[in-house]
Parts: sequence; C-alpha cells; structure tokens
Amino acid sequence: MIEVENLGPQAAFVIDLVNAHRKGEFEVALLAASASENNRSKLFPGNAAFFKKRVKQLGWDDLPIVPMPGILGLSYFDFCFYVGDGEAFERDVDALWQVIAPNVLRKPSDHLADGQKLNDDMIQSRELAKWRNTWCDVISAYSHIHAARDLYVTNNTSDFQKKAPALAKLGMNHISTPTDALGLVEILRQTET
Repeated sequence: MIEVENLGPQAAFVIDLVNAHRKGEFEVALLAASASENNRSKLFPGNAAFFKKRVKQLGWDDLPIVPMPGILGLSYFDFCFYVGDGEAFERDVDALWQVIAPNVLRKPSDHLADGQKLNDDMIQSRELAKWRNTWCDVISAYSHIHAARDLYVTNNTSDFQKKAPALAKLGMNHISTPTDALGLVEILRQTET
C-alpha cells in the first residue's frame, strides 16, 4: 500500500499484481497488520476506519484482508482473530522476531525511558515507532504463515528477502519484491499455455 500511495519505484508492479488478481490469475490479499503500521508522523494510525479509507482510496476494496492475531492496543477487532494457544503464538513470534530483527528488543517496555509506564498511549507513541515497525513486520510474517499464504510480497529486502532461508524454516516459503512476483506470474502464465 505504502509503495503505491507514495508512487514508489515498485508501484506499477504492485498495480499489475492487483490487476492480475482481478483477472482471476491468482489471489492478492492485503495484510491486516498494515492497518497498524506507523504513519508518516511515526504515530499509530488510530483506528481501522483510517485503514479502510486508505484501501478505498486505492480502489482496492475488492481485495481480501489476511487477518492478524488480536493484540490489545495494537490490532483492530475488524481485522483480527483470537489466538487459541498463547504459548505456541509466543514461541512462533519469538522465532520470527529472532530472524527478522535480532537486534531489536522484543518487549516494548525495554524501549522506554526509566520510569515510563507502558499503556495504550505510550505503545502508540513516537518513542515506540521503531519497535512498532518491527512488530508489524513480525506480525505480518506470522499472519502470512498462519493463513497459509503462498507468496509474501514486500520491498523490505533487508528484513525478508535476505533472510529467506531462515524464514522458510519457519513456514514463509516464498518471499519476493513486486517485480520478482510479476516474474513468477509470467512463468505461471507460460506454463499454462
């Protein structure tokens, strides 16, 4: 979403992927964790309506949403699911965190100044923007794996493509940029003809 909103260098390729979805060639979905990503001011977006508005402005209302685990203060009820086995969830998230961001402490409270208390206002503050960005990457990966999706498309080459072998061991089998994803689509098209 951000790539298209900012008219980044991969925007046209993302749009091509969405158009291929609409032709029924395969399914493209948006990750619900995108609703919790920092906005340009490094603040938490505030509510699910903001995400829905962004999706609508892009004309992507028809794309399915891959839900995320429900986490108080960080997820929206419209886009999340209940995690039944909390211990397994924590283990899986820890494993993903260690691969994606081993140098970022996992607990948000570890990123606060002494004496600051963690609450909804603080977890959504600028001070925790870097932590929240990492959290969104990890939760996006978890959601993708949990939903048994085939291909994770991202421009985040440092956190995903470069760590693809380790992520594959955790269930994230295919990771690519929008350009590379279109290359895979072309290969699929040729094998079908």
